[in-house]
Amino acid sequence: MTLTTALLIIGATLLDVLANLLLKRSDGFTRPAYFVGAVLTVLLAFSLIGLAARDLPVAVAYALWGGLGIGTTALLSQRIDGARLTPTGWAGLALILGSLAVLSLTP
Repeated sequence: MTLTTALLIIGATLLDVLANLLLKRSDGFTRPAYFVGAVLTVLLAFSLIGLAARDLPVAVAYALWGGLGIGTTALLSQRIDGARLTPTGWAGLALILGSLAVLSLTP
């Protein structure tokens, strides 16, 4: 994986996390500006992951993006919203991150 591809995946992940946080703030779509912001950031994230898929197989690029997004969103929602993970939740995140480490070794 090239540095550019890694940066594209990281950028897509950060945009995805931002979209998740905006969606939470939309309060069930009752605050349309947050919802629109979430949709726009997801579109940007898909654009970046599409560029990353030029260098990586789509399955690998998408899995890295999704897994990193899940982990980052879980950690940030704990910090921002006070959400708590159970030990089982932590184990699940560890499995996701472990599988991402293996996937990132894909040529």
